[in-house]
Amino acid sequence: MIWINPFTNLSKREQKLHAIVWLSGIIMINIPDWNVTMGLFHSNDYSLIIPSLYGLLLNGYLFYGCAFQIENSELSNIWGDVKRSLRICLVVTVIESLLDISYFFIHYGLMNLTIIYEIILGQFLMNSIFFYLPSLLFGFFKAWKKSESKTHENKLIIKDGHQKVHLHLNELSHLESDGNYTIYYANRKHVIRQTLAQAERELPDFFARCHKSFIVNTYLIEKQSYDQVVVKGNTIPIGRKYRKNISVISNN
Repeated sequence: MIWINPFTNLSKREQKLHAIVWLSGIIMINIPDWNVTMGLFHSNDYSLIIPSLYGLLLNGYLFYGCAFQIENSELSNIWGDVKRSLRICLVVTVIESLLDISYFFIHYGLMNLTIIYEIILGQFLMNSIFFYLPSLLFGFFKAWKKSESKTHENKLIIKDGHQKVHLHLNELSHLESDGNYTIYYANRKHVIRQTLAQAERELPDFFARCHKSFIVNTYLIEKQSYDQVVVKGNTIPIGRKYRKNISVISNN
């Protein structure tokens, strides 16, 4: 199963916004005086109440299932994931069409091939235009946002004087304390007015405090002994208090 809760992969803000949109749509199509419906069912005879409820579940599965499929697809297999999402659309459309045909017969007591054809065609068009295509756009947007987030995770922005410097974390070997200043060792040294403790809070987990005066990039450790590590040719001492930090990360 692609997901259990359709809102699982959304932020709290997105959940509220999407809930408002879905509920507003259900209310609008069920107001008799508005008669904003398309197809064979009409709000003025309340025949849309039940279809709108099972439609909410099925179309929610269609929209979020396809979007989640695209959001988590690999770039090399994007076409394969699009085809899988299309299968979701077809399955949901078939199920919803069968439910509509059954409900139409129960509610109106009328049925012929023309009505069946109109229900299936209308359901296919509605699901494609209002749910499937928007789900693809939403999925690609979420994938783009995720890639942007990963790009920013690989960078650190520090303020060197009046300039903002973007450091690539894979080039940042270690940090050294110098009183109220911290020295960042990357392609060149950057001396920043901040304590090492302040710098540590801004770094990802693969940076470890190994000494009261040093933080190292554990991905760049070349050699390690009981009381020191070598990072990009630089020998860094390991303090007794911080030895566990290095050993835990290295074992992982």
